[in-house]
Amino acid sequence: MWFLGIDIGTTHLKTVGVTDEGTVLPAGRIRTPTVTRDGLTFHDAEEVWARTSELVARYAATTAHPHGALAGVCVASFGQEEAVPVDARGQALHPSLAWWQNPPRTALDPDTVELLDSYEHYTATGMRHRPAQTPERTAQLRATQPEVWRSTARWADFGSFAVHRMTGRWTSAVAQLTHSQCFDLATLEPLTDVMWRLDLRPEMFPEPLMVGAVAGTLHPDALPGVPLAGEVPVVTGGHDQVVAAHGVHRAGGARVLDSIGTSEYLMVASDVYAPERRAWELGIDHSRSWSAQGYLLGSATPTGKVVQLLADLFYDGDFDALFAALAAQPPGPDTGMHVVLADPDASDEGLLSISGLAPGLRAADVVRHALDRVADHTRTVLGEMCALAGIRPCTVALTGSLWRRPEMAAHRQARWGVPLDVRTVPEPVAESAARIARDAVLPGAAGAPPLNFAENKEVGPQ
Repeated sequence: MWFLGIDIGTTHLKTVGVTDEGTVLPAGRIRTPTVTRDGLTFHDAEEVWARTSELVARYAATTAHPHGALAGVCVASFGQEEAVPVDARGQALHPSLAWWQNPPRTALDPDTVELLDSYEHYTATGMRHRPAQTPERTAQLRATQPEVWRSTARWADFGSFAVHRMTGRWTSAVAQLTHSQCFDLATLEPLTDVMWRLDLRPEMFPEPLMVGAVAGTLHPDALPGVPLAGEVPVVTGGHDQVVAAHGVHRAGGARVLDSIGTSEYLMVASDVYAPERRAWELGIDHSRSWSAQGYLLGSATPTGKVVQLLADLFYDGDFDALFAALAAQPPGPDTGMHVVLADPDASDEGLLSISGLAPGLRAADVVRHALDRVADHTRTVLGEMCALAGIRPCTVALTGSLWRRPEMAAHRQARWGVPLDVRTVPEPVAESAARIARDAVLPGAAGAPPLNFAENKEVGPQ
């Protein structure tokens, strides 16, 4: 038998299987479907689930076929920043604007924005206000699609939507739920005054579960054509970055992690929740981790998007040419070029601005200086996060496709000056999800983490 990890990502849908003996099977992947409206990119939950179920069926019939029946499933997905309105029948009513884009106009009133971005609210939720989060997204629906909002019974992230299609239950990983800014991070109680102000109700949100908790039993017809090993549990995964961090941590106990996909997400594991004013000033996220007592400090930088932009601007989209130029271009004297990373939450700004381009400056100079600026910014934030967690900025575990480029890792090593441990797992999110499913079903199996999944039960209000 085998266990399935699903990663619903921004650009790709991925599957990885792990056998009962712990053997990792080759990954399957397809492009994540998108919808374009008025020049903006959206993800449609119905289409994403249809393509995901097709990918799983093909994977079970090919790669996983020699290993028998499916015995467990775990789903990870991009953040709750992308959630969809769902009606009482479980049908998605409207696609979700891609998380890296913002609507042209703000729908929330200034007083509500000020409340959601206040330090007082941050101490409860661990999150500062951003236009990509639930408050603004639901306000946009109320303003532009009132008939959709009137029919909305649930507000669900893409992982929750997939789990519901497999089990019939509405559940969500705690880290996804609290990113809505509508729940107290420490107690997981709904912030009813905030919800009332946003025209939300606690019952619109899925039931909160810890990583590794069983969300329900897979319906026999949920994944057509996939042989099942009796009653198959669907196990809670959640936010893709948290699931990837869990996999790295279980493999070696790393507390400082950096995962690059479309976004670079720095994470520092902490045993306490201490949302200090300095963390609020820096916009550092707090979320629950994979254990009932653990937290993660997090900070996102659109590094993958910056690299893509630089490749498109200077190398016709050729990543190999960009990284070859980066490796061949040694750190040089100050050229007077000035690179500023844009506020990722500003709807009227791009990714970065560059000024002071002197005549004769080469593309490789621009690329190096831009990536220097990204590296220096993330190193500063990492130091602050480690200080808040009460640890030194020790070895950083690196995961994600860009870190498999030795030129990128070498550049970051030179700028950061701390030990870097590149983890060359091809699909860290999907593999970690598969292992979470296996560990939940076979808790005594070799390689299972020192974590009592019996304690990872339902938490918070029911």
